[in-house]
Amino acid sequence: MPAKSKLLLHLHNKKSQKKVSKRTLNPEFTTAIRAAKLIRVCAALMKPDRSRFHRLAKFILHHVIHADTFHKTGERQILIENLKFFEGYEFDPDHQVSNYIPAGIITGIDNKITLTIPSDQIGWQVHTAYCKIILLGVGIDLASYTSTTTSGSTAWIARSDLQAGPVYIEINNDQPLFVAIGVAYTNDTASAITCQAVKIIGVNKGN
Repeated sequence: MPAKSKLLLHLHNKKSQKKVSKRTLNPEFTTAIRAAKLIRVCAALMKPDRSRFHRLAKFILHHVIHADTFHKTGERQILIENLKFFEGYEFDPDHQVSNYIPAGIITGIDNKITLTIPSDQIGWQVHTAYCKIILLGVGIDLASYTSTTTSGSTAWIARSDLQAGPVYIEINNDQPLFVAIGVAYTNDTASAITCQAVKIIGVNKGN
């Protein structure tokens, strides 16, 4: 084998023996992804959507983790006092709760979390006969990355029932919670519930 060929083969083998460096993820990004998996439980009754999940993770990274001024960049965390950033968070900006319930939401926090909505404030989708409003409380443990959920809902409200009184829902308030509201519509009350819109309306640290 010519000397030049031997040299090229040697250089090729030397390159092949180099260890391929492993890609390392930013710990803050990993934290955002893991937290998003917990918080998306608020929108569990919506249709699965990966883009919605990535949008949530991006929101956590840029608004909640970046709000941590106690740790240096690369080691910032999700601090309980910064969870207020979630108040008003819409899981689908194209289908916001305000499109269906424009006004009149009244919330109360005591031993119970309550939600009251005047029935005449419900905005109806075209060609739908029934509406259901759901109140969810999601408690998360950022240390163990576990979550618990409590929920309450109305019965299916008929579009023809124009004289219905205010919608009232309550859930227990015994743990830190994301409080979310979901709105679902259907023509068949026997079908599975699918929310068209879900919004986090409060962050409550519990009793």
